[in-house]
Amino acid sequence: MIILNKATDMKVEKYWEDPTVFQVNREEPRAHFFPFESEELAFENDPAKSKYFQSLNGTWKFHFAKNPDKTPKRFYQSSYSVKDWDDITVPGHWEMQGYSVPIYLDEEYPFKPEPPKVPFRYNAVGSYVKMFTMDETWNGRDIFIRFGGVRSAFYVWLNGNFIGYSQGSKTPAEFNITELVQNGENKLAVEVYRFSDGSYLEGQDTWRVSGLERDVYLYAAPKTRISDFFVYADLNEDGRSANFSIKVDLFNPERFTGKYKIDAVLKGKRVLYKMDYIVAIDSTNSVEFQATFSKVKPWSAETPYLYDLTIMLTDPQGNLVESFTQKVGFKRVEVKNGNLLVNGKAVMFRGVNRHEWDPVVGRSITEETMIRDIQLMKQHNINAVRTSHYPNQERWYELCNEYGLYVIDEANIESHGMQFHKESYGFIANDTDWTAQWIDRGKRMVERDKNQPSIITWSMGNEAGDGENFVKLYDWIKSRDKSRPVVYQPAWYERHTDVVFPMYKSIEFISEYAEKETDKPLILCEFAHAMGNSVGNLQDYWDTFEKYEALQGGFIWDWVDQTILKTDENGTDYWAYGGDFGNEFPENDSNFCANGLVAADRSLNPHILEVKKVYQPVKFTDISKKSSITKIEIKNRYDFIDLTHLDFSWMIEEDGKQIQKGNLGKIKLAPGETDNFNFNYQSILPKPGSEYFLTIRANTNSRSTMIPKGHLVAWGQFKLQIENTITPSPGNKYPELAMTENDKLVEISGAEFKITFDREKGNLSQYHYKGIDLLKHSLQSNFWRAPNDNDLGNAMQKRTGIWRNASTELETTEFKSLINNNVAQIQVLSSHDTTGTDLETNYFVYGNGAVKVTHKIIKTTSENPEIPRFGLKMSLTGDFTELSWFGRGPHESYWDKKTSAAIGLYNGSVWDQTFQYVRPQETGNKTDVRWMAVSNGKVGLMAKGDPTFDGSVHQYPYEDLDHVRHGQKHGKLDIQPKDQVDWLIDYKQMGVGGDNSWGARPHDEYTLHPKSYSFSFMLIPFESTNDLTKLSKLEVR
Repeated sequence: MIILNKATDMKVEKYWEDPTVFQVNREEPRAHFFPFESEELAFENDPAKSKYFQSLNGTWKFHFAKNPDKTPKRFYQSSYSVKDWDDITVPGHWEMQGYSVPIYLDEEYPFKPEPPKVPFRYNAVGSYVKMFTMDETWNGRDIFIRFGGVRSAFYVWLNGNFIGYSQGSKTPAEFNITELVQNGENKLAVEVYRFSDGSYLEGQDTWRVSGLERDVYLYAAPKTRISDFFVYADLNEDGRSANFSIKVDLFNPERFTGKYKIDAVLKGKRVLYKMDYIVAIDSTNSVEFQATFSKVKPWSAETPYLYDLTIMLTDPQGNLVESFTQKVGFKRVEVKNGNLLVNGKAVMFRGVNRHEWDPVVGRSITEETMIRDIQLMKQHNINAVRTSHYPNQERWYELCNEYGLYVIDEANIESHGMQFHKESYGFIANDTDWTAQWIDRGKRMVERDKNQPSIITWSMGNEAGDGENFVKLYDWIKSRDKSRPVVYQPAWYERHTDVVFPMYKSIEFISEYAEKETDKPLILCEFAHAMGNSVGNLQDYWDTFEKYEALQGGFIWDWVDQTILKTDENGTDYWAYGGDFGNEFPENDSNFCANGLVAADRSLNPHILEVKKVYQPVKFTDISKKSSITKIEIKNRYDFIDLTHLDFSWMIEEDGKQIQKGNLGKIKLAPGETDNFNFNYQSILPKPGSEYFLTIRANTNSRSTMIPKGHLVAWGQFKLQIENTITPSPGNKYPELAMTENDKLVEISGAEFKITFDREKGNLSQYHYKGIDLLKHSLQSNFWRAPNDNDLGNAMQKRTGIWRNASTELETTEFKSLINNNVAQIQVLSSHDTTGTDLETNYFVYGNGAVKVTHKIIKTTSENPEIPRFGLKMSLTGDFTELSWFGRGPHESYWDKKTSAAIGLYNGSVWDQTFQYVRPQETGNKTDVRWMAVSNGKVGLMAKGDPTFDGSVHQYPYEDLDHVRHGQKHGKLDIQPKDQVDWLIDYKQMGVGGDNSWGARPHDEYTLHPKSYSFSFMLIPFESTNDLTKLSKLEVR
């Protein structure tokens, strides 16, 4: 099939299904820079201020066709009117602006894999038209149009003439339009195809959206000009001196003669280097500057020191032809002695993967969003980012240079969907028809980004199988840039990756690797899959990284939830995911796009707090040997800076209330060094039943662009080994109890309370205090948790399904009641036939209305699956909306995710304890709870652990969080406050997991295996004026 250019009758091939043709008339890739007409403008480096720059961003005319047969004919001709076409915003995706729908698939292509063929029937085509006027001052210069990124393939016409073709949506396509542009009005026409053979290399786990997604602009360059340059700023092994060189490529198509001058000036606070070359440009293609410096300031993520390089070209008459600037950072990156070294240090990568994403505009993100991302990363102790899985916008790298983030720059190559191909996963990775396109994608990344100091490693792509095309690309990159390592995940131990770069490997796997002798470090390119309520086990991974020299951290998957902002019929905004966009493309991978540490609007997901704590660059360790003195070791885990930018303070709390505090001031510890600090607490007279905790905090002592003064960077908390036990009160000291019974109920009453037990169900069914009904539904056994995304990925809801309804299926086998010494005692034995589980629950009711509860699994069978949770659940009336607790907080915590939650005294609303995940699931748990209390402002109920429990409170039926087999559920729509407060009091629930979300279970040590368990707590009613801490000291025998 051919496409006919109606304006000129030239035949243009159907390139979009030919892997050997991926560009026509496109300029060779080059470094990212803009040629300015003055040195002053070059220093500002804002192309919009140049008279030779014209943005084409904004409103274009647009026509949408469902397939190539329905495209408008001859629309690129100057005479073709598009006044009745729709308007569309560029940059942007047409699916985000109402044309067709975005497609979310993880691994599969949106079509059957038969490379290079793509579907015709639903291969949508967007036709764009933009009228522009060229300034006459541009005459005599070369005029270029630059498309920053277009997905997937596109043709370009100007004034009815074919300009060119390009595919590869994440790197620029430039075309020289000098011969076809005209003074006055011009008509630019672009035809974009949703799918092309290039789509086989763009099968990333993200939304499949189309269009002119990055900036489009025109610029006018001098006829004789600098076409490219390559900066080498290589720090020497001594960490102070450096070798510096610049290779400048010249372009002189019209063979002008004469002596041109090239000036290069490198300066920081002072001029470090200044040199010029006089060249006969008609005979010279390139010039190289070289210098050696005895002392420079190195660049690193911790010390992002940048020098300003200015390059100027002057003509034989002394007139400035052009000038541009580039930020330069001196660094040294190498793989040596089994480590990836940056400036001689085996850096620990506290990394994250990042897709470009915005919930409204998709991947056409703004600089404001980029800056916000970097700010949040820096504030949460992230030091590295992988551009998963394509080169990002150029501005991203400039910001990473400036603010300090290590970047792994990844080529736009992922053919994940080829695993469903009839031949093999790596079929096209070995197909020579694809070799040139493979190398082109890597080449365009390297050439564009080669001068960015933040880039420490090139990545050849992601999940594209492996084969000779990657070997050839590796060889090309290494020949072009010898200053950076090259990595590729599926290459494993082969020669064409300089680092072993796997994903989602277990702690056991990476430990076994590290214990072998190896010349390559292992860095996890993806780990800690942050989907929903996740990132369990992160501390365990980090402890393993720190244990072995060969392990250098990893990159969490991933940074931001890739959800889309939608509004329902009631005007409520919510986060949409796969399956929320009708039946045009019914195949989808649901909410697998929501794996972020932050939400799509950059609000924080709870698990980023765990990341911040685990990633913190200061480590605190209790190395005490004497019970009267706490000795804390403080270690500087930075790689290049000391700790003088931090102020260290400490406090001692009694039951969550501060009783002592002090300052350690600045601590000048070099990277890797430790120092010990003693805290003597002999002056503290412990109160009966109180607990004492020492907390040390490290806060910034000055403000930076990204981090405010006083920002908490790191902390550690330690329980002091001092105690004074409580002498329990006798139960008979309280007012006299009365018990009434019948064949259905047992009622126990005192002066201001009445408690009822259901004989048949064996539950505490009613709790009256001071004339108020506290319970809406009874206190009953609970074995189930609403599956989180990791649970669904490992089929927990099916595997452990016998526990879902076990609490309602329990049969009471024995019920005993008596009053002994003014203490009412209720013993309930129950069994669950399906699981072969026997339970015993004992209640002790005292004259003050308090109830001690002991809940046991006496026996169960080892053949049963793990137990999602073991505890009790009750429902309070909906007005109990105030919560206080002494335990871990303030955010949610879990058995395998609680490093970031400090033990303290907290309070808030019940509703605020719920996090509305993209898809409803388990949320709000608190671990290591000493006591928890809910109140309606008049009266309340406290649960006091013996010694601790896990607890959560929900202002809706907990079942609202549960998984629905069919249909979409959304946290912001389906989880809303209701007239019921569910309170879960648990021995434990299993960990949330996080190794991956498609099969990995919680680690064994965070699993409730089927066996006997027992825990106790006391329920204590109170008036809202009561001192809860004092109330929590109640002990009764």
